[in-house]
Amino acid sequence: MYFHGRNDFWINRYTKGVYDDTSLIHRNIVFSDTLEVIENVILFSISNYFLRFSNEYRRIKGDDEPDTNNWYEYVEYGTTNPLTILLQRNGFSRESARFIKENPEYVVKDGSTGKLKLKASLSKCGRTSVENDVEYIRQNVPGIFTDEEE
Repeated sequence: MYFHGRNDFWINRYTKGVYDDTSLIHRNIVFSDTLEVIENVILFSISNYFLRFSNEYRRIKGDDEPDTNNWYEYVEYGTTNPLTILLQRNGFSRESARFIKENPEYVVKDGSTGKLKLKASLSKCGRTSVENDVEYIRQNVPGIFTDEEE
């Protein structure tokens, strides 16, 4: 959306319109563009700041534990929950990560490493978006899954 003058703006790349604040379509365009700016510009800048800060702090203090107080990840993934961060870092959408967090029966702790793993049965959880994420992620990050079906 690009404003030109007081009421003219581009609805998309090819369609110019006159802004009507009573139109739900026009309001949704403004909300969508505002959220896009927040996500792509502001949060990106803040997370990059914290990434640089975290890297410099670890360099100075010699902190070898990258997941302790990692403000970059807290901003980037919008949470301090380690499971949600792990899932999103490995390619799950926020919605899929939320579903998995709310359904802990799909998560197990690996006995030998102590790391969290996902059960193979997640691929048949009944939620299409999660099943699609699992199919893609299983091909690219197979180590996050266990063959345990239970």
